[in-house]
Amino acid sequence: MKHYRKVCLGITITFIALLSFCVLPWVTKALAGGGGTWEGIPTITVKLPGQEKPQHKFDKGKEGAQPQCATIKNITLTFGDLEKFHGHVCPGIALGYRATQIALAQLYPGEIPLRGDQFVVSGTPRACPADAISYLTGARYGKGSEGAFNGNLAFDKTIGDSCYIFAGMSTGKAIKLTTTFQFPKEMQELRAKKDTDPEANAQYEAMSRCVTVRILTAPEKEVFTVTPVSDFSWKEYKDKYVK
Repeated sequence: MKHYRKVCLGITITFIALLSFCVLPWVTKALAGGGGTWEGIPTITVKLPGQEKPQHKFDKGKEGAQPQCATIKNITLTFGDLEKFHGHVCPGIALGYRATQIALAQLYPGEIPLRGDQFVVSGTPRACPADAISYLTGARYGKGSEGAFNGNLAFDKTIGDSCYIFAGMSTGKAIKLTTTFQFPKEMQELRAKKDTDPEANAQYEAMSRCVTVRILTAPEKEVFTVTPVSDFSWKEYKDKYVK
């Protein structure tokens, strides 16, 4: 009986933590905005490489045809787009999405950045945040690269775990983002049990989604510390890590 009560108490505490950390802020936001799953999450707008200017073409099917101007529009990427690309929702892609959002705003203030102008260094190798950053910026890991890989993403543990450097190659500006977001300790406890305990797995998945929303909507300073990097050379990284 004592063991049963202890288990029930543990479940209750976990539920209360989940409710206070995740559910209440999300319900408040849903009541205010309503609509789709990711409604209210800011989007990211970028220019497509080689298409930032109007393109001109002739209609060859008509005799004496005049040039036609086809303006290529900017593309707007949503968190829903990232979810489809990555295959699932998790706090990791939320961190990558938010990092990109913050970095682009600071590197290109008041402008729509060119997708592919960013060189990115990730302190955590080949994890979900880097996958999100790669999708949003077009930066690809370049070692042994062929085809789609463009050599604009490097992994370097020396900059710190969960740290990211974004550089605008055309501007020479660079910033470092250090993750400061505090994950609830209950989430780590559930993660340790989720593979063998169906109830723990369900609780973990619910908390994971709520933490994702929290990362996407919390004030910037609660998610990252941003510092300028004055001596960063993306060309040196290309030479060292990408060849």
